[in-house]
Amino acid sequence: MKDGIIIQARTGSSRLRNKILLPFWGEHSIIDIIISNIKKSCPDKTIILATTNKNSDDVLEQVAKDAGIFCFRGDEDNVLDRFIKAAEAFDLDRFIRVCSDNPFLLTDSFNILFDAHNKMGGDYVAYGFANGCPTIKSHLGLFAELTTTKALQKVASLTQEKLYIEHVTIFLYSNLHLFDVNLLSLPKELESRHDLRFTMDTSDDFKLLQQLYALYDKKKEKSVQTLLQLVDEFPSCKELMRENISKNEK
Repeated sequence: MKDGIIIQARTGSSRLRNKILLPFWGEHSIIDIIISNIKKSCPDKTIILATTNKNSDDVLEQVAKDAGIFCFRGDEDNVLDRFIKAAEAFDLDRFIRVCSDNPFLLTDSFNILFDAHNKMGGDYVAYGFANGCPTIKSHLGLFAELTTTKALQKVASLTQEKLYIEHVTIFLYSNLHLFDVNLLSLPKELESRHDLRFTMDTSDDFKLLQQLYALYDKKKEKSVQTLLQLVDEFPSCKELMRENISKNEK
């Protein structure tokens, strides 16, 4: 079974253009940080940056080249098709899907997802809340998700509805009678934390997470516990997260 990691990325975000390329921490952009962390955590995996065919995303192809990872370019709107073709182009049987706007992504958890799939199999593996909601549907922004090329090919054969081709995995975990979905339990300290937002869509998110990352980087231990402690030490941070959650639906 050939494994990979596919990073979904584009520059044309409607709420904050070029957000993944803006200076975020020192000279590093968010996409730089994500790629670097993935390479450290999964040095033996095929890493692909999947972007669009638009000229404005030429810069992302160069980012991939500079980082020493692969690039695949496909349809901007049919993201499902882009992922399927990227996986097919590199003969991947299964892969971790990564959103490129999550600077605090816990890349060490990727191998846990692969190991869980080794044991349980199935079409989809991700962390989820006790109510059955996968973390991708939350604002958490700490975890990725695993699926298989065959599962996405099946999705494409069943639907071309806009919602499902724009949001790659939603059809999988919304149709439990058609797909084998396995959700891993979150660390107990995260289970009830619906007040956390480590994903980034807007300039308000960017500023807040940039400040938080600068503090987090100074810590010797990079863990969920460390991150939560930082957030809880600053009431203003928690309040801003709540406000940004209310403004940005998932």
